[in-house]
Amino acid sequence: MKAVIAEHYGGPEVLQIEDVPVPQVGPNGVLVRIHASSVNPIDWKLRNGMLKAVRNFLFPVIWGTDFSGVVTEVGPAVTLFKPGDEVYGFKDGSVAKTYRGTYAEFAVVPEKSVTRKPPNLTHEEAASLPVVALSAWQALITQGRLKQGDRVLIHAGAGGVGTIAVQIAKAFGAYVAATASGRNQQFLRDLGADLPIDYEQEKIEDKISGCAIVLDGIGESVWRSSLTVLRRGGKLITLVVPTPHGNAGKFRFMASVAANVLIEMSRAFFRGKRLMLTMVKPRGGDLEKLTALIEAGKIRPIVERVYPLEEIAEAQRASETGHIRGKIVVKIG
Repeated sequence: MKAVIAEHYGGPEVLQIEDVPVPQVGPNGVLVRIHASSVNPIDWKLRNGMLKAVRNFLFPVIWGTDFSGVVTEVGPAVTLFKPGDEVYGFKDGSVAKTYRGTYAEFAVVPEKSVTRKPPNLTHEEAASLPVVALSAWQALITQGRLKQGDRVLIHAGAGGVGTIAVQIAKAFGAYVAATASGRNQQFLRDLGADLPIDYEQEKIEDKISGCAIVLDGIGESVWRSSLTVLRRGGKLITLVVPTPHGNAGKFRFMASVAANVLIEMSRAFFRGKRLMLTMVKPRGGDLEKLTALIEAGKIRPIVERVYPLEEIAEAQRASETGHIRGKIVVKIG
């Protein structure tokens, strides 16, 4: 099969297409013929070694997390899927000390991480969703316990997670404010945001208050202003852990992260509010709930551009600019 191989950490130029064996299926595995994947920040953060202090892999590796495709084989313990099923999901590619992801024509995925693809989506549309949709769901619904009538602020509302988070929050009956650049204000309205905020011209503290949840996909630069707009008992849920620059060892990396986070958690606590971290998990059950919203027309994927597999380096470069509306998708088969 064709796969995108990296022999070491580095820029997009380290990504090379090579022929490798099709992976073998274990007892609980589902072999998927992948039609499409996508680009998430975690994909290029792993590729460039930003997280190697805590996730250091043996090379060569195959990066990639999202997938949509067709089941070709299942392990003997698998009961939920059969060959021919159209499925989607995301795979944590960590295998022993290496990484085997989804930038490939085939991938073996644990049964618990797979869900049937919504029939009203193409493979390219479906592949844009798993990581960002599960991130938004697990932050807003699982951790945030969002309920009807809550006021919610979503940072980076035009980005991958943000576009889905706005739609999830509206589906649950929340009042939704979202930040984006000036050019994306109408786009936020079209997604359903009640209050678009132009972060280039406006301060969130001047636009909204009394929020039950703030969802942060930017990082610690927005934490203090976000805590200000929370009501007492409100939750600031961040998807972005502050990471030290340079070649930090594991101890220095963890100490730096812990120090930054604990200081801000303490500030939040003494104001009667909470700062929470979320790490997305590949839960097929959560994705099933999202699928129901997709089939009901409550959530639609936002795909800015589809690249062929041969242009994976360009796809990642585009994602790294941070100015993508929705997602970048990679067409594989």
